[in-house]
Amino acid sequence: MEPKVAVVILNWNGWRDTIECLESLFQVSYESMFVIVVDNGSTDDSIRRLREYCQGGTEIQSSILRLEGGTQPVSMVEYAREDAVRVSLKNSRGIDVPPKRMITLIRNEQNYGFAEGCNIGMRYALAAVDPEYILLLNNDTVVDPLFLSELVKVGESDDRIGIVGPKIFFYDFNGRNDIIWYAGGRITAWHELLFRQVGNCEEDRGQYDSITETEWCTGAVFLLKSELAKMSLLNPVYPFGSEDLEYSIKMRKSGYKVVYVPSARVWHKVGVSRAKLGKRIGRDIAGYLHFVRQNFSHTVYAYHVLLFFSVVLPKWAFTYAIEHGDRKTWRGFLRDMEHLLETMVGGSRKP
Repeated sequence: MEPKVAVVILNWNGWRDTIECLESLFQVSYESMFVIVVDNGSTDDSIRRLREYCQGGTEIQSSILRLEGGTQPVSMVEYAREDAVRVSLKNSRGIDVPPKRMITLIRNEQNYGFAEGCNIGMRYALAAVDPEYILLLNNDTVVDPLFLSELVKVGESDDRIGIVGPKIFFYDFNGRNDIIWYAGGRITAWHELLFRQVGNCEEDRGQYDSITETEWCTGAVFLLKSELAKMSLLNPVYPFGSEDLEYSIKMRKSGYKVVYVPSARVWHKVGVSRAKLGKRIGRDIAGYLHFVRQNFSHTVYAYHVLLFFSVVLPKWAFTYAIEHGDRKTWRGFLRDMEHLLETMVGGSRKP
């Protein structure tokens, strides 16, 4: 039998992307898949739109999916967050066989941030489904029909493999969908940014077509064995960004491998989630520097603080002066810088 996989998708004011992502999931060849959508306190009409999608007949515009006519109906089980906790505790033995085209929708009463929003879905999955794997999948992705089978196949090949990630393409790179966004991850402490995505912005010519152990897996598509989630969930101190880096580092230190699987393919609408958050430079860099401080030596942290204020910040200020000359944007930029300084001086304060 196929190992059970619980798929956790986080939605926040992004129902159009979520519906396209779901429809691509329902075209995959993998059978033992349980889909959990966590709505992270959306303030648009995401809940209503998801309910309408489940009724069938939704027209989806996609440059990746092959769709003819409207969508087919989807069964939905819907819980408020508090109710999902109670239901999962009652059903702690796990569901054995998933119905075709079914989703569980969990409604959060507020936006808990990316990491904790995913954690809510993972806690439910562990208790109610008891899967062998959990897949964290960004709602602004579209997946290939074979991607999950390929990821699980590699995960099953070695007990020491804890996390696997696919080859990820830009959904639309100047009209093209064959440009790589992620083909593995590298961490180099003395670079301007200490992490990078292998193959980023390169045309796919088969140059990254080998299964490879890598240093970190992007949270955009993140398949982990449930035994890892039982050890630790994502660090909720990060509202958006760096949680995937820290988790990869943590699990590698625990003896698990992080592996890149090129035969699993996914397309990502890069920047969509971050665009909805607006310009929050100070909070982004505060989270990043907190990540460096918590996971690297004092010397590496001091280097990145110095680099930021001597090189990165002047570049950002110049960019803002050229591209965003209005007072409102400048005030927001200065508030973010103030927040950054408060976080750094406070030390333990949340980014």
